[in-house]
Amino acid sequence: MSAGPGQGQGPGQGQGKIYDLGYKRYVGSRRAVATRWKVIMRHQLATAWKGWWRLKMPLTSAVLATVTTGVVMYVLRGDVLRMMTGMHGEVVRFADGLIPLSIVWYEKIAFLISLLVGAQIVAGDVQSGAFTFYFARSLRPRDYVLGKLAALGLLLALVMLAGPLVLAGVRVGLSDPGEILASLPLVPRTLAIGALGTVIYAVVPLGFSAAVSNPRHAMALWAAYDVVIGSIVNQLGAHVSPAIAALDLPSALQSVALELFDVHGSPGLTRTHIPIGFALGSIAVQAAIAIAVVTWRVRRAQQTGVGGGA
Repeated sequence: MSAGPGQGQGPGQGQGKIYDLGYKRYVGSRRAVATRWKVIMRHQLATAWKGWWRLKMPLTSAVLATVTTGVVMYVLRGDVLRMMTGMHGEVVRFADGLIPLSIVWYEKIAFLISLLVGAQIVAGDVQSGAFTFYFARSLRPRDYVLGKLAALGLLLALVMLAGPLVLAGVRVGLSDPGEILASLPLVPRTLAIGALGTVIYAVVPLGFSAAVSNPRHAMALWAAYDVVIGSIVNQLGAHVSPAIAALDLPSALQSVALELFDVHGSPGLTRTHIPIGFALGSIAVQAAIAIAVVTWRVRRAQQTGVGGGA
């Protein structure tokens, strides 16, 4: 703006003038609405990676479990004395049975990640008021749900999918030239079990996180459901019906793994043998309920003003 009157300016120069100060419209890249869930996913991955105990420590444990199991598999690769009986009476080499047996350890590590990360996500956002930020930027509820699920899926896949797949690759690599083709089916079976385990520990804990507004309460609920309720339904399943034991997600996954690999469970692996139909049905129903609860919570947050969405 030019100088005002009374400052010694000539005729016609005493009026204020506004000049263009260099305003320029935004010309950067604009993300399509359909890709906004990726922003949520990347943010969640970055948040989970901070610190040591939430993610890095469990991942280190998964690496140690994989290396240890791989070493045992290498040592016992030619040991014909250690065999396991298949569910249909066939003899299964112990090295082949190590993959489904190792699922127990990967489940424990995945549960730890789901407890420290997954069970706190939605409840933490509600408590901190983060939905105000999300919905103020025209974010759709489905973008939020998809982004969080994708992030958790990637984190859990590093344990439930990557570890067993490495073991399957080691087992195929240790096979004699004439046994390689016979060993290849181990890979898709392992992929199926790993994917199923990833769904369990990524989706169900997120449902508990959406059920309450306090992260600590959500963690306590998920821990009680997995440990306490799981033990109770296993006891009931042993005396009443295996269908009840299918409610215990770890046992349901282990039963599916044993069925796919045709391995009889050794003592302590599963408390109750669950038919594969009951096990898969229980996993699918519980995952669907969890997604429904998360969707309800996020839509409610948007519509009731928590997120400030219109």
